Amino acid sequence: MLCKVFCACCNGLEINTITVEVSVSDGIRFFLVGLPDSAVKESQQRIESTFACNGFRFPGKRITINLAPANIRKEGSLFDVALAIGILCASSQLPEPICARLSEFMILGELSLDGHLREIPGALPIIIHAKEEGFKGCILPTISAMEGAEIDGISVFGAETFSDVIQILLSPESAESKIVTPQSVIAVSNCTEEAQNYDFAQVKGQMQAKRGLEIAAAGGHNIILNGSPGSGKTFLSKCLNSILPPLSKDESIQTSKIYSVAGLLGTETKKENHYGGLLKHRPFRSPHHTITVPALIGGGAHGLPGEISLAHNGVLFCDEFAEYDRRAIEVMRQPLEDGIIQISRVKVKHVYPARFMLVATMNPCPCGLFYEKAGKCKCSSTEIIKYRRRISGPVMDRIDIQIIVRAVAPNELIATSATNTNGESSKKIAERVRTARHIQQQRYIRNNESFLTNAAITPSKLPTYCKLHKEEAVFMEAVINKLNISARGFTRVLKIARTIADLEGSQDINIAHLAEAVSLRCPEKDEMI
Repeated sequence: MLCKVFCACCNGLEINTITVEVSVSDGIRFFLVGLPDSAVKESQQRIESTFACNGFRFPGKRITINLAPANIRKEGSLFDVALAIGILCASSQLPEPICARLSEFMILGELSLDGHLREIPGALPIIIHAKEEGFKGCILPTISAMEGAEIDGISVFGAETFSDVIQILLSPESAESKIVTPQSVIAVSNCTEEAQNYDFAQVKGQMQAKRGLEIAAAGGHNIILNGSPGSGKTFLSKCLNSILPPLSKDESIQTSKIYSVAGLLGTETKKENHYGGLLKHRPFRSPHHTITVPALIGGGAHGLPGEISLAHNGVLFCDEFAEYDRRAIEVMRQPLEDGIIQISRVKVKHVYPARFMLVATMNPCPCGLFYEKAGKCKCSSTEIIKYRRRISGPVMDRIDIQIIVRAVAPNELIATSATNTNGESSKKIAERVRTARHIQQQRYIRNNESFLTNAAITPSKLPTYCKLHKEEAVFMEAVINKLNISARGFTRVLKIARTIADLEGSQDINIAHLAEAVSLRCPEKDEMI
């Protein structure tokens, strides 16, 4: 008898439907074909043990299993349940209604020896793929099924054991209690004690840096804080997460798919920002400066996403940017410009989204005191130039906002501490950021654009959304000639000015907006070498 069961496998974010074809005939052999790896081949032992624990028998006949299409390599243990169901149906051990219903479901899961189901990676994109392919439902391990709790248009069943899978297939209507919903998942806040410790109200001074971070958050701009040690660069950068707006539904699905493929979209007990299977708060990735290139961009034997993709729709924080490996810095060029990363290998190519905000900090020289009082910095001009060249010009040109951060003056630091005076809170700043983001989204959605933030405006759309009147054009021409701004730098200034105008609720960009954008984009000339 021939039986077909449907499951899927992940190739990066690309999902392929896999048809498990099982034939049971006379003879005593077991064949598993269709490019299975070792984990798939070892499923026979797990299936035999599961059958013994659940009152089924492993057929003592010729069993031939084909995983189609046969030209795609099958990796991992997520095919266990589909293989087991196929063997039972092909050997007539399950009722006919179950066998007739298999074409309606996509079934995945790893079996333990006693028949319990273990979670699988990539459940969320598989569920979305099943919906697009017209399947009525998915049957997955309960933990993995939770990832699809907020996906509409498909029933996602969570099964704890192999017996649960059979019961669901026998009567899906009576198994509605096993369908995961947002209400069946515990809501967990992302506001941990550590996150509460980073609030702009606790920052002493640094008004320009705080203003720059607010503009960066409002428009999704890349930003680098360049200043002396102890001036608050790292603390300021970590406060950024407290003013970013929450992920929209579409953004949440995009980012959660990446985490699901990486096996990082765990339960609420594992991930503090996990709710309903989807991420609700923007990721804030902070890789150490010793990170390798593959760990940053992704890849490896299974083509897993790297840090820049895990930061999609969020923040990639690079502390001590100049200390990163030169190759790791240079590979950021494409994602900073295009918002994607392509990982090419001999037999496969993975494409991951990587539209993130780069937030970096660095010192201006080896000792870090270049911007402080004259005489404090003892570095030679050669040492300073060599140090700054660790970050190439093309990479720096892709960072929209570049701010010089000096140490807070002692009298200002003592005065604010003595009077217990706090600055503006993150909550108030976040309200302005949220309003500016809403203005951008409404503007770009109304015009059916593929982007939602000012930082992502394509070159062809700059004349439409960053239009300059005659006076503003004359001003920018003078600025370009004086500061020798590149063409890319000019477009960055326009995008920053557009964000500043949105923060003020202005429809047009004026000279004041452009002047502030230039001051945030270009260091002062007397502080440049």
